[in-house]
Amino acid sequence: MSLDGPQIERGRPIALLDALNHYIISLPSKLILLNWNVLDHELPAENERILEHYLELNQLRSVKVRHNQWDPIGELKRLVRNEEVGAGYRYTLGVVTWLLYTLFPDRVFGGLPFIGGGDHFNPFSNTVNVYSSDVTILIHEGGHAKDYLTRDWRGTTFALMRLLPGIDLIQEAKASGDAIRYLHCIRDQENELRAYRTLIPAYSTYVGGYFQAPEVTLPIVALGHVSGRVQAWRRAQAMASVGERPGDHVAGYHKEDFLPDWCVPLDGAESRWSD
Repeated sequence: MSLDGPQIERGRPIALLDALNHYIISLPSKLILLNWNVLDHELPAENERILEHYLELNQLRSVKVRHNQWDPIGELKRLVRNEEVGAGYRYTLGVVTWLLYTLFPDRVFGGLPFIGGGDHFNPFSNTVNVYSSDVTILIHEGGHAKDYLTRDWRGTTFALMRLLPGIDLIQEAKASGDAIRYLHCIRDQENELRAYRTLIPAYSTYVGGYFQAPEVTLPIVALGHVSGRVQAWRRAQAMASVGERPGDHVAGYHKEDFLPDWCVPLDGAESRWSD
């Protein structure tokens, strides 16, 4: 599937609309994740550069990234042209997904309970739709695109399977793990630690989502925050210890070698590691 225009496109800034979502509508999402950068409709140049590096490193050249952009016509065209997903899936589940995207734009409703979505990957159009500046969230969504492109029969093994209970937890864990490994790969200590504090609580919201009672869901999310901060603290301690180097094996969150075989640091990234 070929790209139409730049791989990463930004929506035209609309100050009033973006401020309404950032400061009011998306507050529940910000509060749940304790992260002001969720759905803030910003994309710093450095974070865009990291995202571009991730996409290129993983050869995700067919993936479209729309940041703070609502483009129903463009998404419909990509839906029709995406032959990597069978027509039966595209013109049923894919059309329903496109209608929701069109009628309830995440740029407006993102973060609103029951109606709004937020940062997500659309497998039917092979598009990452993001509205946050947090680089860990950007890479996480890219991780979903990477997971999708490594599969055969993508409509079945990625899109349809996600509808089954528990499959979303597997996919979310895989995308988050890849994001953390990548940030370690480029030797970005600050964002690697941020990933633990952001992506692990975010994962807990999917676990908590299986329970309808707030008295069960909220404690699960709270435990996610505790777990994320404990793991970030443990990683910070390891980073500060004598002899810690980017290529060292890391136990705990990852059961395999921390650095993947395809690791290529960003230019100048060495300076982010302690001597």
